Amino acid sequence: MTHPISEPGTASSQPKAESFLDWFHINSRWITIGAIVVAVVAFGVWFVQRKNLNEMISADRQLVVAKQSLASGNVPLAEADLKKVADKYADKAAGAEAGLLLAQVKFERGDFAGAATSLRDLATKVSSGPNAASVRGLLGDALAQQDKAAEAAVEYEKAAAATTMPNEKSFWQAKAARAYLDAGKTAEARKLLEVLAEQTENEAVATEAHVRLGELAMAGKR
Repeated sequence: MTHPISEPGTASSQPKAESFLDWFHINSRWITIGAIVVAVVAFGVWFVQRKNLNEMISADRQLVVAKQSLASGNVPLAEADLKKVADKYADKAAGAEAGLLLAQVKFERGDFAGAATSLRDLATKVSSGPNAASVRGLLGDALAQQDKAAEAAVEYEKAAAATTMPNEKSFWQAKAARAYLDAGKTAEARKLLEVLAEQTENEAVATEAHVRLGELAMAGKR
């Protein structure tokens, strides 16, 4: 009875691991490479987390300094400090807050165009998170103050889309509907008002929506 002879290089000619030590000896090269890869990845994760933490701490400290300048009444210095924080740390909570404060300072002196410009820039950097809706909403206010109701309505709708909180969403949608009405865009306003009239989270907003829908219906009969 003949037996097949394994050709050199086939799987049967390779050394077999008969114990853990044999297996480790055979695979030690790959184990070492794997350990190095794991160590590099772990270091990379730690480095990024540490870097983010340091940036967050630095942003918070610089925001405190800017607020102190604002509290002291030194508005030009406060604006400069707030802009630095907003520009450098827009992706951090402190940076977004600095940008909102800067816009509010501009509002107080009637510089609505300047507020809109800074908020547009901030909005491109703060597309999500707890401050995203506030940035878009305040931008809508800045545009409304410049009699740009249609543009303001668009920003209010973006503010509504940026939040998951039902009451806040309906608040911004209601402002969008009012702005569309001011701009003469009744179709866009009616669409939002119909949604607001059906929602149950905010009774006051629902009531206002029903009233405005009634007014639109009456106007259409004239």
